[in-house]
Amino acid sequence: MKKIIIGNLIGISLMFLVAFTFINYEPKKATAEVEQMQGLYIFTDSKPVLEYEYLGTVKAAISMDGQYQGVRDKLIKKAKKDFPTADGLMMQFKSGGTDKCDAIKFK
Repeated sequence: MKKIIIGNLIGISLMFLVAFTFINYEPKKATAEVEQMQGLYIFTDSKPVLEYEYLGTVKAAISMDGQYQGVRDKLIKKAKKDFPTADGLMMQFKSGGTDKCDAIKFK
């Protein structure tokens, strides 16, 4: 009886040792931290490493202000209104095209 109990304990201990492997994360040259503006993480021409859920797309209205900051702030404001549960925005700017952003929520 003792041999069975000791065998089971050794087997369970070995399972835990094998199950818990340590992953050493090493940043790559492309790894960075994004800025947070108005409570949202802003990804410009990039994507998050963590898993996320796509909520929807917001397109910029035509405006005379072609500057990055003005267009970005308008997209953030519209995205916060349309998707209040969003955690971040993935911005896509097109020269001569429609600027847009995808609202995302981290899992």
